[in-house]
Amino acid sequence: MQPDPFALPAFILSIISLVVAVIGALTGIVALVWQIITRTRGAHRVTVNVTNAVLVGYGSPDGVMLCVEAINKGASAVRVTTWGFELPDGGGMVVTNPMSQSTVLPHMLDGGTNAQFFVPAEFVGRGLRDRPGLSPRDLRAFVKLATGETVYAKRKGIPLADDFWR
Repeated sequence: MQPDPFALPAFILSIISLVVAVIGALTGIVALVWQIITRTRGAHRVTVNVTNAVLVGYGSPDGVMLCVEAINKGASAVRVTTWGFELPDGGGMVVTNPMSQSTVLPHMLDGGTNAQFFVPAEFVGRGLRDRPGLSPRDLRAFVKLATGETVYAKRKGIPLADDFWR
C-alpha cells in the first residue's frame, strides 16, 4: 500500500492546530481588552480644577475670582448638583450665591464639556478669617454629582499667594 502523497504528517497537523489555537486565544484577549476600554470610556469621568480668574467686560465684577471647573472627560453625561470647598475637619463651604457668569446649577455635564463656577476670592477669604487656624492651603474644591459621587480637585489649596488673604 502506497502512502497518500497529500497526507500531512501528524506533527505538522499538530503544529498547525497549535498556531490556530494561539491566534484564537490572542484574538479573544484583544476583544476582551477592547471591551474593557470601550466600557470605561463610555462612563463619565469628571475632574475638578481650581484656578484664578479675572472677569473682564462691561458689567463684570471687580477683583480676583476663584474658578472651580468641572470637566467631563468621559463619554456619558452626568448632572452636577452643587460645588464648593471642603475643610480639613470634613465641613465645607458651599457657595449658594455664585457669580452670574457661573454655570447655572443643576447642570448636565455632557461628555467632553466643562462647567465653570466663579466666586469672589474675598468671599472665601472672609470664610477663612472666621475660622482661626485655617489657611487657603487647607481647602479642597469639589463638585457633587447627581449619582451621589463627590469629585475632589487633585490638589488641596487655592492658587493665590498667602499675602492676598491677609
